[in-house]
Amino acid sequence: MEEPRNDDLGWVKDAERWICQIQGIRQCKIDIDELGKVAGIHVIATADREPRHVVRDVESLLKARLDLDVYYKKIGVVQIIEPEEAAPAMSAPAPPDAAIAPAPVAEPAAPPPLRIPEVPKPHVVPAPVAVRPAVLVEEAVAPRVECAGVGVMIAGATLTATVELVRGGAAARVQETGPNHQGTDQLLVSRATVRALADLLDETATLSLADLRETEMAGERVTLVAVDLVEGRRSERFFGSCSQRHGPHQAAVYAVLDALNRRLDLMNFREGVEKTSV
Repeated sequence: MEEPRNDDLGWVKDAERWICQIQGIRQCKIDIDELGKVAGIHVIATADREPRHVVRDVESLLKARLDLDVYYKKIGVVQIIEPEEAAPAMSAPAPPDAAIAPAPVAEPAAPPPLRIPEVPKPHVVPAPVAVRPAVLVEEAVAPRVECAGVGVMIAGATLTATVELVRGGAAARVQETGPNHQGTDQLLVSRATVRALADLLDETATLSLADLRETEMAGERVTLVAVDLVEGRRSERFFGSCSQRHGPHQAAVYAVLDALNRRLDLMNFREGVEKTSV
């Protein structure tokens, strides 16, 4: 969606109001640059949800209601722990049979007070008021996906690529088989890497390799990949690259990880699972 112009920014207040209706969000402020595009979205939320889930809800809401794609790095989330407010003291109700007090009798006027010379009072510095600042909750850095092994085996006219990825206590080992043609080895390694990533995810997302190419840059061979990520009706394409200085097979694995590492930080992974796919 092309973002509205400066002269049509009435949607901003509506979007801020909609975002504040998301579970756990207390305040929202959307910054617009001079071209009328979203420069940043600042969200204050409670600590009962993970920040990455709040970011995904904001992305989905803007896409669903305004058909607006906002890069997730533009959405900043600050979590606060709100102090519990003490309930106001309730005064005890008067008994139903309480007698009505009679009106006070006027007292005679008191004599004028004696004039006592004023003594200067010492200067008293007020005690500082105890301030209870908001507590910011920082999400622990999640473990990253790493390559535990990659290999290619040739058996006659057949070529088999094996890739093993690990993340925390989970591991996924995938094999891809194809004809023994020139350039097929990197393609099979990349496909096995994409499948291993999908096995590690605890999501309904679909990953697929869109393209793989080799090129030369600054005197080095470089592997380039394009990976598609499909979540429901939403599709995104990511690009990654890696030098072949340590070998074309490792370059194919790390090019796929380079394409998806930042997006994977917002997704859920399986814990303590070892899975092998052929």
